[in-house]
Amino acid sequence: MNHFATRQTFNFIKSGKYMKNRSVLAPLTHNMSLDNGDLSDHEIDWLNKCAEGGFGMIITAATSISMTGRSWQGQPALITEVQKNSFARIAENSHKNNALAIVQLHHGGMRSEDKFSTAKAVSPSAYKLDCYYPDGVREITTTEIESLINDFVHSSKLAYQAGMDGVEIHAAFNFLLSNFSNPALNKRRDQWGGSFDNRNRIIFEIVKRIRAEIPRNFIVGVRLSPENYAHFSGIKIEEQIQLSNALNKLDIDYIHMSLHDAFKKPNHLPEGDETLLQWIKTKLNPEITLIIAGNISNIISADKIISHGADLVAIGKAAVGNPNWVNKINAGRALAKAPFTIEQLSNNGFTMTAIDYMSGISGLVTENKQKWVA
Repeated sequence: MNHFATRQTFNFIKSGKYMKNRSVLAPLTHNMSLDNGDLSDHEIDWLNKCAEGGFGMIITAATSISMTGRSWQGQPALITEVQKNSFARIAENSHKNNALAIVQLHHGGMRSEDKFSTAKAVSPSAYKLDCYYPDGVREITTTEIESLINDFVHSSKLAYQAGMDGVEIHAAFNFLLSNFSNPALNKRRDQWGGSFDNRNRIIFEIVKRIRAEIPRNFIVGVRLSPENYAHFSGIKIEEQIQLSNALNKLDIDYIHMSLHDAFKKPNHLPEGDETLLQWIKTKLNPEITLIIAGNISNIISADKIISHGADLVAIGKAAVGNPNWVNKINAGRALAKAPFTIEQLSNNGFTMTAIDYMSGISGLVTENKQKWVA
């Protein structure tokens, strides 16, 4: 066994950043922030456990750049000086453990929730009410688009000032930036819709502005969804490849793709010999640093994904039960396997609110319904 994921180093050449291994803590929703987006001590401690546990890179939960685009209870934000100071603690803890600290920046778009946001859900084009959007979705204005670009850049500057190593722009999972990219959802006839370049203009402008206003040693990554999933449709895998290659020309540091199952076949070639990851690698510019997430649980699966072309592997569900995933593997210790008990999760630092949320994710938490008392 080679332990590529947990022992092999990696360099982000353009930013001059170094990773002690190829293992990344995936951006995990945990609902532990306060109602105003301020980070709690619990989530800072959880991320510190993962840094101490050996991960080479820590990516925070999807973090709001505007209170208009929050999608769930307990979502963190990076908008204020107070919030910047909390992210400074994450950066300090990570650097003490020789780990890179990245904040994932997010706006919910059509998936924003009224009860958590200060505005109604918006999308590049209006979307009629249905069982998923009982209040419908309003078309975002040009003025609001410009404001949101500024918000992404503002949060990036706060991340830099906090000592974070970079940001990951969330353009996946049918949130705002994915809404713009998706031709089935973006029906605009102005500079923000229509052609490939227009639909992706908002992502391009965010990246260009960050690069222009923050020193080059700051990492900029983008998370994308290569395929449709659940009830969402309209994502074209060929366009996601085109988008990745275009972003590479804008000097980003990595693309992070969530495949849901990193070993699956492409939806458009289910009988082919290649996995989705292998197919993607044949189309991507080889210069692109690629992070892959999706059902990677142990060193065997992690090393296999690296052998299939990923540069870095993002660990999600397995990290929930094993914040010391890297250290356990390198020490030859057995990993805890999902579903995890409430006791295991509480011992790992999760609050009951977080555990209640995780209990709704299939296969993550046991059916034990006893209440944990803090």
